[in-house]
Amino acid sequence: MPRLGMVTTVAVVCASFLAAGCADSEPPLEKPPRATPATQAAVAPAVVTAPTPEAVPPPPPKEEFTYNPSGRRDPFRSLIVTGGKRNVDLLPPLQRREVSELKFVAVVWGQLGTYGMLEMPDGKGYAVRIGTRVGPNRGVVKRITARDLTVVEQYVDFFGETRTRDIVLDLRTREEGLE
Repeated sequence: MPRLGMVTTVAVVCASFLAAGCADSEPPLEKPPRATPATQAAVAPAVVTAPTPEAVPPPPPKEEFTYNPSGRRDPFRSLIVTGGKRNVDLLPPLQRREVSELKFVAVVWGQLGTYGMLEMPDGKGYAVRIGTRVGPNRGVVKRITARDLTVVEQYVDFFGETRTRDIVLDLRTREEGLE
């Protein structure tokens, strides 16, 4: 029977903790006083009258803005147009030098067609015909006449458009200092 006495003691202690936890520690809230017609009139906001339409100026007209990107470059693209890097050492000699560094020194007509002779700055000469690539910018010989040779280069401008440039090399004669 001692066990039963211990269980009762534990039950009494638990009940006392529960009773203490349920006790109200805060006083009950009081109800706010009822509003009487006299207090309602004192608290009521003043009536505001709307201004007349003549007194209010009309709002300014909204400016419609539309962006037209035609004729402008893309601001998110780089200004420096980079193509694939080409290894200059692997190019043929005529494509290693700029077209402006070459001299047009002779024209050869024959059964196989018309050839032009281009001289490099180091004095070496190369025979070219229409369609031969010249210069590092992928220039192509387009025309050979008795007086000049025309090379057409394609390049990409700042707007990303591909443009062509004609470079005309005049025939150098002995009077101009060719030895």
